[in-house]
This record gives sequence, structure tokens and C-alpha cells, in this order.
Amino acid sequence: MRRIALPVLFLTAAVVLTGCGAGGDAESTPTGPPVITATPLPAAKELADRYHKAGGAADVYGIRSAKDREGVLVLTVWTHRKTYYKNFDDVATGMASFLTREGVRLHQGYLLNLYGSDGTRLHSYDTTPVHNP
Repeated sequence: MRRIALPVLFLTAAVVLTGCGAGGDAESTPTGPPVITATPLPAAKELADRYHKAGGAADVYGIRSAKDREGVLVLTVWTHRKTYYKNFDDVATGMASFLTREGVRLHQGYLLNLYGSDGTRLHSYDTTPVHNP
């Protein structure tokens, strides 16, 4: 019995110390900059194409809008840029205007995460009421 108890104890300690759990909901602190590895799905590419036709930034190649577990709208934007936008407020305002015309409801605020060509997050913009009363 002791042979089994000791490894189970070590495994349990390792799980607790790493923040991992059976449910997979535990959050961990990233060690580097936030990145995205997924490429945009066809619907996100199509929305980016419409954004270009409406006069949006040509380097954007994917736009996805989805709600997180708390119901907050999260906008994910893929771009071919390697560095941040100097006038990001203009980009964010233009994108919000375009998305509103597309029927995306932004009245309760949103999170906008813009990722560069290597997957590194270049900008994060939060307009939710919690952070902008």
C-alpha cells in the first residue's frame, strides 16, 4: 500500500503546484508574451475581406467575434504586421464602426486582441464597463 501512496502523493502535489486540475479550468500565468497559434477560420477570413472592401487595414487577414464564458464579446484580429500600430485608436475605432455595420453588437463593450504575423499579441483593447466605468 505504501508503494502506491507515495507516487499518488507526489502526483497530487505536482498537480496542485502546477495549477492543473481534472477539470482543466485552472489558470496559469504565461511565461512569455500572449500569442495565438490558430489560423483564422474561413468565416474570419471572409469578414476580413469585407473589412478591406469597406476601407479597413489591408494587412488584416482574419476577424473573429465570439463571446467568452462570462458573455463578454471578444474580437480576435489576425494581421500580417510585425509591429504595433502607432495609431491603434484609429484602427480600433474604424474596426468597431465596420463591425457595427456588419451587425455585431458592441454596446456592452468588448475586448479586442490584435495578433501579428508571428502570433504575438500586438494590441489588447478593453472597452467593457467593468474596466471603463
